[in-house]
Amino acid sequence: MARKKYAEDEAQFLKNMGYRVQFFRKKADLSQEQLAERSGLSYSTISHIESTEPYPVSIVALFRIAKSLNISVHQLMMFD
Repeated sequence: MARKKYAEDEAQFLKNMGYRVQFFRKKADLSQEQLAERSGLSYSTISHIESTEPYPVSIVALFRIAKSLNISVHQLMMFD
């Protein structure tokens, strides 16, 4: 199966989102497994979101992650 191609800005957005998830997860002193359990998402999903490859993520998944990290979705999405 071929990987989906993204425009450069779309790919950067997805990478930035992954970096933000990782930043707040580490700030909360949680492992990927713990965040997965708290958010109801799979470990694989969390791992893919945080990877250096663009990974599409739903707004519901972002909501669950933010809630699990005790932050707002807005905080999660604040990057330049």
